[in-house]
Amino acid sequence: MLKIEKLNVYRGYIHANIDISLEIKKGEMVGIFGSNGAGKTTLLQSIMGLVPVESGSIYYNGLEITAFPPYKIARLGIGYVPEDRRLIGELRVKENILIPCWGKKVSQRVKFNTFEEIFPGIKKLYGKSAEFCSGGEQMLIAIFRALSSGPEFLLLDECFEGLGGVARESWKEYLSQERKNGLSGLITESNRAFLTWCDKLYQIERGILKPL
Repeated sequence: MLKIEKLNVYRGYIHANIDISLEIKKGEMVGIFGSNGAGKTTLLQSIMGLVPVESGSIYYNGLEITAFPPYKIARLGIGYVPEDRRLIGELRVKENILIPCWGKKVSQRVKFNTFEEIFPGIKKLYGKSAEFCSGGEQMLIAIFRALSSGPEFLLLDECFEGLGGVARESWKEYLSQERKNGLSGLITESNRAFLTWCDKLYQIERGILKPL
């Protein structure tokens, strides 16, 4: 489903991703752990078209997307949850969640009652401005925003770290269930313990990816 071949990415003078190769099949959840600055975020951003690739190739369902802009990648069915959440603070929570649906001009495919099953407290936040939500609440909003348009593939950048214990377990259970329905994903974390349930696990150190 997602295939990366000998990917090299620079951040300024830093060689952030070095000859990274990776393949993720439909229904697989793959985890990558590593310390801050190891290259996790750069890898996800390069897949999403947010940083330029120096060399190498990225394929999604057989289509090379290495030079695609982010909006085209999103329209292919890839959802992205950035570590810093990137919410629009002045918009209400429900409006933030629906942004991908508006951008892709599609109807909402994962309904609000599904979000409420994952995190029952989200319902009381719908009418609240996102800027006034806590860090954990903002992370959930970013997760639900990525889900709302029904992506086939998720890029999750340290989203477990930003959640409380109960919400973290509920999110893990949701992902574990949905991979049976074909949902795939690439998940990065600093804490390896958050990724033990994944189908495959890798470690990244100084831009080099190693399977475990």
